[in-house]
This record gives sequence, C-alpha cells and structure tokens, in this order.
Amino acid sequence: GEIFRYLDQLKKGDQIVVYTAIRAYTYVVTGSQVVEPTRVDIMSPTDSPTLTLISCYPYRVDNKRIIVTAELQK
Repeated sequence: GEIFRYLDQLKKGDQIVVYTAIRAYTYVVTGSQVVEPTRVDIMSPTDSPTLTLISCYPYRVDNKRIIVTAELQK
C-alpha cells in the first residue's frame, strides 16, 4: 500500500527502472514539485517519453500532491 512512500526522496539525476513483460526501461529524474490536488495539467502529453509519478503529500496529511518527472534514458 505504500509504493510511493519515499517519492519525496528522489533527486534530479536519480534513475527509475520500469519493468514490463518484454524489457526494462530506465528513466532519469528531471525534477519534482509539490502542487495542489487540482493541478491536473501535470498529466498533459509531452513531446518526449516522460514518466510522471504522482502521490499524496505529505505522508499521512495528504492535502497536496508530489509530482516526480523523469525522461527515458536513451
């Protein structure tokens, strides 16, 4: 139940590996921000392969959202 519990500890340059049945994809963190829950523009399409991780924030308060973005490593 707490897969994104430590999302706020990711830093720019950290790697995130996403595994599928076919292969693994490595993304590099480009930034993070804390926003209001109404900021749905964060999920808008991007021009390049981008991973966007979203979770409630802060832990056990949950009145904001933490957003971590990462780009596919080539």
